[in-house]
Amino acid sequence: MMKPVRTAMYISLGVALSCAGAVAVKSLADSFTVLRASGSAIGAYSAPIADISDPRVVSVIVLIAILSASAAISSGASAFLLRKRISSQHLELQSKVAQLESMEARQDAVLKTLPDLIFIYDKDGRYIDFLPSNGRSFAVPPEAFIGKTVLEVFGDAEAHQRTIAAIHNALAGRGPQVFEYVLEGVAPDERWEARFVRLTDDTVLSLSREVTQRHLAEEERNASLLEKEALLKEIHHRVKNNMQIVSSLLSMQSARVRDPYDQELFLESQSRIRAMASVHDQLYRSRDFTSIPAGEYLSDLVSGLESSWSRPGRWIRASVESDDTALELDRAVPIGLIVNELVTNSFKYAFGAGSSGSVLVRVTGSEDGRVRVSVRDDGSGLPPDFDAKKGDGGMGYTIINALVMQIRGEIERTTPEGGGTEIVVTAPPPRKAHP
Repeated sequence: MMKPVRTAMYISLGVALSCAGAVAVKSLADSFTVLRASGSAIGAYSAPIADISDPRVVSVIVLIAILSASAAISSGASAFLLRKRISSQHLELQSKVAQLESMEARQDAVLKTLPDLIFIYDKDGRYIDFLPSNGRSFAVPPEAFIGKTVLEVFGDAEAHQRTIAAIHNALAGRGPQVFEYVLEGVAPDERWEARFVRLTDDTVLSLSREVTQRHLAEEERNASLLEKEALLKEIHHRVKNNMQIVSSLLSMQSARVRDPYDQELFLESQSRIRAMASVHDQLYRSRDFTSIPAGEYLSDLVSGLESSWSRPGRWIRASVESDDTALELDRAVPIGLIVNELVTNSFKYAFGAGSSGSVLVRVTGSEDGRVRVSVRDDGSGLPPDFDAKKGDGGMGYTIINALVMQIRGEIERTTPEGGGTEIVVTAPPPRKAHP
């Protein structure tokens, strides 16, 4: 019968060999040959270290053997998990490296297709790196830029000073710096635009792009605009002159008329012509051919009417109040004619001989483009049943209503406190031009 201690030793040895990866054991007495899965063999020998017959001691030895085997198994599992984690991280790293390489290739391709010269400057204005534009030839090789300033490379003091100022402003956090320059000593016929942005605390990225063709196009466009402006000025000037000629002819003809009623008809026709001629005069004198200031235009118009309808023994004062509303041509002429008719009616009918009073024209505009025009007098007023929308006032109100319809507006009559009459015309926003 095998002694307990030797049994315990065999058990411990068996567990240890199993943990060591043994696949076979050849035994000859107390000698062993251990065959590994790889094919290699290890010689082993066992011998008792004590002759203990106490079963408790045997139990302790067996327990120690089991714990040692468990530790070996745990260590092997940890090593396996570590190898697996390293392998996974290696694959992940390879994937990220491939992504970075792909991003770098795309970025490089994009930069090479840009029409810009890309430079990096240090805080002293020296070139420290560059990326030339695709297909761009240089009078100075880009490699010669490195370590030098604009002054040292091109000999242009003005471009150098502007570059230094742009670099300092960019590094100071003042946002992108942009300026245009011409290198007189290198390419006097070329115009360039440089943009500087902060890259790091000590470096600035610069993009330089040739803008010669853009400037040539702008010069051509400006020349064309000046030509058109001159043409429009001439057109407005000639229209105004022609209308003044017609007004003068009517004035000469009215001098031969003896009937006062007929003379007033000629006078009304003259004032209408002057109202239209005044628009062209304003456009001729304005730098903006699309609109005219309403206050200035109507002030000239009302001033002319005040002179035309002045009569001995009457003291009628006409004035205009306006904000900064501007009237485009499509609304300026109709509104001018409407004001002309309303002010003329006030001068003709609101005040009798030897009376005094006032006529006030007020113009206001809203943010949405609406215009409100009111003509108010403190004269005798209109009959209670007078309806401005029906043209009860004869030809003058017939013209007024036709013009109100032309501008898609509205007209209403009110009676101010203290007497008199007020006619209010509201014009909607101008129609948008279709392309």
